[in-house]
Amino acid sequence: MEFWISPAAYDEVNGNAGLGGSEDLLSQELEEVLCSERVGRITKTYHDIDAVTTLLEEKEHDLELAARIGQSLLKQNRSLSERNELLEEQLELAKEEIAQLRHEVSMRDDLLHLFTNSTEDSEPASIISTPLRRNESALSLQQCFQYDVLQQKLKGLQEENQKLRTEATSIATETYQYEEQEQKLMLNCVEQFSDASREVALISEELARKTDDTIRQQEEISQLLAQIVDLQQKCRVYGSEMEQLQQQLTAAKENQRQLRGELQDLQEKYAECEAMLHEAQEDIKNLRNRSLPNSTIHHSSPTFLPLGSLAAEIKGTMRKGIDSLVCSHFSTPRN
Repeated sequence: MEFWISPAAYDEVNGNAGLGGSEDLLSQELEEVLCSERVGRITKTYHDIDAVTTLLEEKEHDLELAARIGQSLLKQNRSLSERNELLEEQLELAKEEIAQLRHEVSMRDDLLHLFTNSTEDSEPASIISTPLRRNESALSLQQCFQYDVLQQKLKGLQEENQKLRTEATSIATETYQYEEQEQKLMLNCVEQFSDASREVALISEELARKTDDTIRQQEEISQLLAQIVDLQQKCRVYGSEMEQLQQQLTAAKENQRQLRGELQDLQEKYAECEAMLHEAQEDIKNLRNRSLPNSTIHHSSPTFLPLGSLAAEIKGTMRKGIDSLVCSHFSTPRN
């Protein structure tokens, strides 16, 4: 994972000012990490697998961004600590230099007092030795000038020391504030990470349930497809059987039509035969009426058959013809 540091933090590491810009940048990054819009979208897209995947990617991006922010804060804190240590070292050096200057000023002050006392003690002798007194007074003026210069330098060093103390206190306060902010930020990041982990766990469980439901639905779909294939095969079989039945029905209707025609022909023939029978009966009656005296002779003659036997024979012949015709039509092979 690559770690990112803001330009303001980079300026802070290099000793440049710009903490305000770093705070603004960190606040913007925190607003991006702690944005509640994407958290609110979880409830809206809870049952959408693609949206859940997108939210997981955004959560991973947020965690990476939080890690980068934490790394940036750690680097800023490290740079502030290094700068604080550098200022403390400079302060210690300044303290040592001030102590050394104070020691030199004290020594020169003691020398000046000693010189003053010795000058006061040797004042009568100085009237006699004027050139020596002039040299000593020139040395005293030079020492006074050096003393003033040392006093001014000491005052400047004290002021600089005070400024350094103030700056060190300010830096320590800012460091403490940044440490508090960093701690709060880390706690917030940990809390956000915990929430994100819980949400990821819940989403993973929901995704697992959705996956199981999808697998079960796919199995049901496979079973339904198999049933559909079986039903289609049965429909094709039933369709072919229906076509055969339709063909058989058409053939039966055609046979029925033919049988009706033949039956009509037979009925016409039967009517003709019946008419012929009636004519024969009339002829027989007439013959009987004519041959009443010779009845014995007619009864013994084999030429004339009884009327009932003749009609029965004609009916039997017609019935046999009809039965044979029907059997021949129904015995034909069916398509």
